[in-house]
Amino acid sequence: ASSGNSSSSSSSSSSSRRHVAECVQRSSRSGSRSARSVTTTVRRRGGEAQRVNAISLEEETLETLEETYSYSEDEVREMGFTKVGDPVPYGIPLSDVLNSIPKKAFEKDNTKAYKSLAITLFACAAVEAVIAVVPLWLLPVAWVVAGTAFTGLFVIGHDCGHRSFHTSKLVEDVIGNALMSILIYPYEGWRFKHGQHHAKTNMLVEDTAWHPVVVEELEEMHPFIRASTQVILGTPIKFFASILHWLKWHFNLNLYKKSEKKRVLTSIVCCAAFTLVGLPVLFKYTGWFGLVKHWVMPWLGFHFWLSAFTLVHHTSPHIPFKSSEEWDPVQAQLGGTVHCVYPKWVEVLCHDINVHVPHHLSPRIPHYRLRMAYEGIKEKYGNYVNEATFNWKLVNMLVNKPHVYNKVKNYISFKETELSTDSTG
Repeated sequence: ASSGNSSSSSSSSSSSRRHVAECVQRSSRSGSRSARSVTTTVRRRGGEAQRVNAISLEEETLETLEETYSYSEDEVREMGFTKVGDPVPYGIPLSDVLNSIPKKAFEKDNTKAYKSLAITLFACAAVEAVIAVVPLWLLPVAWVVAGTAFTGLFVIGHDCGHRSFHTSKLVEDVIGNALMSILIYPYEGWRFKHGQHHAKTNMLVEDTAWHPVVVEELEEMHPFIRASTQVILGTPIKFFASILHWLKWHFNLNLYKKSEKKRVLTSIVCCAAFTLVGLPVLFKYTGWFGLVKHWVMPWLGFHFWLSAFTLVHHTSPHIPFKSSEEWDPVQAQLGGTVHCVYPKWVEVLCHDINVHVPHHLSPRIPHYRLRMAYEGIKEKYGNYVNEATFNWKLVNMLVNKPHVYNKVKNYISFKETELSTDSTG
């Protein structure tokens, strides 16, 4: 899913975010221990718990007594994971981790870039041709493929926004605006806000891609908004929640700095041009059903993958979101990012976006070098990486468990929140 909740205006949103952030920080400070505190780690192997004490790495700071869990093999597989990494120690320099990546992995190759673009354009054209002639009963299959091919448009635009696609920034901006406008997704607006996701990955309230609902946030919601939030984030609708994120973040110029507004407006105009010209032309020649089957359904398929990738890459009961006071970049980018294996055709059409750990450690790595980079990371830091396979168990876990932030457990479900409220009420 994308951001935890929507607001009616940018000013009220900013005020609410500041208030929630203050509540989170107060919660983090409460129960703090003095300097040179001890952090308790609970390791569960085969159902047996062993307590291991470790001196905290920051002696001058106040730390909260925390419990971290290492899962047994059975527990790991029940969540859909094939491997849960060890907790990443606080304070590892990001430069040390980046040094484990081969220097070639940072090199751009325009030929490879154009090859990826050609694959995506051909895939989109081919599946649209199939949709035009396939019998009705086969349309759902075609839409699954089309939605995945449309996701390739976004992934290439994503790389252009990170300046990791091509050696020319002008080429990147032209391609990024063109491809993402087909999805009515403002390239520049997304680029600016997505940068905050990378700068504050898995930071409570501040991560603009996704963050768990905070109790204080939930309590302040109007009952209708609270119920809607629980339906959206606590059911399979969660896998289309990126649509709300798209509406909330990328069309409101008031959310951007003065220096950003001109570029953001340019991308909005590109999206408007496609909406006012491209879609009416499609409607003229194919009618309402043609508009639905050639664009709307593939667009929904794209949002399914966008929501799924966002959730899978940073969400699990063992992956903590932390307040700004406790946040550590390597813990968030290395230990808080999941490498997930999908069917090969999905990985090809989506340009290895699932090889996400190296991308978060350095967004400047081109998608066609991510596997090389990941192998380098695993050689030195492999014990910290989290790996999963996209399957029903993983989807079921993401829908039913990680809802509301909890200091000790990382997450509790909406149901557990209600029970907790009833018992204290």
